[in-house]
Amino acid sequence: MSGYFLLEEKQMQPFKPNGFPPNPVRMGFLDYMRELRQETFPFPEGHKLLVVGLEEVLISAGDQLPEVEAFVHDTLARKANELNSYRIGVQIVFRRSLKSAQDFWFELGGGRSISLRLIFDSPPLKSDLAGNEYYFVGFNLT
Repeated sequence: MSGYFLLEEKQMQPFKPNGFPPNPVRMGFLDYMRELRQETFPFPEGHKLLVVGLEEVLISAGDQLPEVEAFVHDTLARKANELNSYRIGVQIVFRRSLKSAQDFWFELGGGRSISLRLIFDSPPLKSDLAGNEYYFVGFNLT
């Protein structure tokens, strides 16, 4: 299944013994975005990535959050066909709790949150046979 596996760090090994195993190549979100913007597709076929830091990028965006989210969405969507055809595996890991209802967001605490809907829409919560929870979004982000 090609797409983005959006999951909380606590659903992964070693935090949860029967959790999701982390993909072998760890990359910061800004590095991932930079790689996707290369003229030549940067990843070999079947590459497995674990991407961290999206939360920090969005928190740092401050008043520019809508523009940053639109840029992220457009960059990810532009590379969807290549990510699919190269069968790239991407885990996007969050340290904070992910929630979904009419919206999709992560909580900052103190009753504050940041919506992820402009990037990933509002995927349903899923779980695997071991009870590990995740959200899945296809590379085309629809």
